[in-house]
Amino acid sequence: MAGLESVAEEVRAALAVDDTRMGDVWRKISEGKSPIEIATELGTQTSNFVGKYMRFARAIETGDLPSAPTMIRECRTAMRGFLNRHYVRLSPETVKVLQSRIEMLQNIRIDPVAEEDEDQRIRKSTQTAERKGIPGIYVYTLPHYRKHPVEPAIDESLANRTLMKVGMSNSDVIRRFREQVRNTSLPEDPELLRIYTGPSEMLPLEQRIHLLLRAADHRQNSGRASGTEWFLTSLKFLDAIAQDMGLTMYLTIDDAIEESFGAIDEEK
Repeated sequence: MAGLESVAEEVRAALAVDDTRMGDVWRKISEGKSPIEIATELGTQTSNFVGKYMRFARAIETGDLPSAPTMIRECRTAMRGFLNRHYVRLSPETVKVLQSRIEMLQNIRIDPVAEEDEDQRIRKSTQTAERKGIPGIYVYTLPHYRKHPVEPAIDESLANRTLMKVGMSNSDVIRRFREQVRNTSLPEDPELLRIYTGPSEMLPLEQRIHLLLRAADHRQNSGRASGTEWFLTSLKFLDAIAQDMGLTMYLTIDDAIEESFGAIDEEK
């Protein structure tokens, strides 16, 4: 137990200086801020991302590994990235323990029943958000691209890049998009990952986001059947653009990923 406590102490010391979103969230929680307060500071309308990053931190600190399919995949990347960033400050013993935890995450066999259950929750979350018809910039992807990114990240401080549809949406546009999906050869129903909203007209915002994506060489699809709003990009990049443009973010998918995040006071 003494050895594991030493590991936990080293991890906490590293989290105190970690320069990723996980480190930011960990420090804000340590300062006594609630997820709602953190979400407000970061300009988001949902706060489940706070619990997600704290869940990653808990897995790294204690070895209490997640069980939800998406959390297993994302925690593996987060832990690998944490180890890469802090390798020189960690003792050989702690490095060995974290490497063992990463190996355990790699060897976890994801339960197909749990995977389907999670997929259904994400589909339901997508449908719920679409019914609200919030005007904004919507970001979709296909389940396969979410689970198997086209360009996987090797470090949590980087980001998975995969194909995402980034386009202006309102109730009518969503309806037409869904009709298009049914009439094309897309093998899966798209999942809604983000909604970005702002006080100004959506068309100029969409055009500016597309311009920045192309300028960053986040390749734009040019296939006739699939439309021109599919980009090889990342949520990290899109969130950064949205934050820089002063947009409000709805992190729609995070609320659909079920995992025990531990006791975090939402109303503090």
